[in-house]
Amino acid sequence: MPFYDFAVTIPAGTTKAAPYEKELELTKGIIHQVEVEFPAGCRGYAYLTIDHYEHQLFPSAKDNAFRSDGYTIAFNEHYPLTKAPFALTARGWAPDATYDHTIPVRIGVLEEEIVEPLKGIANLFVKFFKLLGVK
Repeated sequence: MPFYDFAVTIPAGTTKAAPYEKELELTKGIIHQVEVEFPAGCRGYAYLTIDHYEHQLFPSAKDNAFRSDGYTIAFNEHYPLTKAPFALTARGWAPDATYDHTIPVRIGVLEEEIVEPLKGIANLFVKFFKLLGVK
């Protein structure tokens, strides 16, 4: 079960129109956990999104970006990476920053073989509850 750790260093003064980009190389599987850490001192000046095939994946609201100070944004996910290339793109900008900000990004990927058997059990529960009349 691979867990990837990337350091995304956003240069001071980088604009949203021309963001810093870093490719996050992963492996085939299911993204099950994501962590984006904003160290103390970022003061909300550094912004970050994570894209897949030019589509903003995280945060899910298209015109939003992660930003914080002294906080790690962590969440569980279920996003399949089934077609190569198995990579995401971190995009960051910090137009009002006076120094570079390094944002650690951690991503957990489970092999499909681990996750897929659980889908079968979930489908059985759905059928069982339908038989009981529960929608």
